[in-house]
Amino acid sequence: MTEFVNENIKKGSNVLDRIEEFLFPGEMEIEGTGYDRRLLDRRVEKYLDKHFDEYIEEFGLIREIDLHIYEEKLENCSRDIEELNEFQKDVKDEINSFKARLDRIEEEL
Repeated sequence: MTEFVNENIKKGSNVLDRIEEFLFPGEMEIEGTGYDRRLLDRRVEKYLDKHFDEYIEEFGLIREIDLHIYEEKLENCSRDIEELNEFQKDVKDEINSFKARLDRIEEEL
């Protein structure tokens, strides 16, 4: 037990050492990359921040704003289709009306 206490006293005698050990407990390996980094190493995050749009485009990711835009486009398309269907119905009704008039005119002649 004294060995453990003596080791911790030597290692953690300085407050800054304890803070450093708390903030930077060691290195971790990102699987498959061979890249060892400290837990609070921000290089990856900085790279992604700088190249975020390229990253999204390369992997075909969709952002929430894109979903809102697509939803709005879908609503507009749906509304346009409904209007076209109503227009077609009105045109068919007019065609039927013209046919009925034409039939009456032909009967009179």
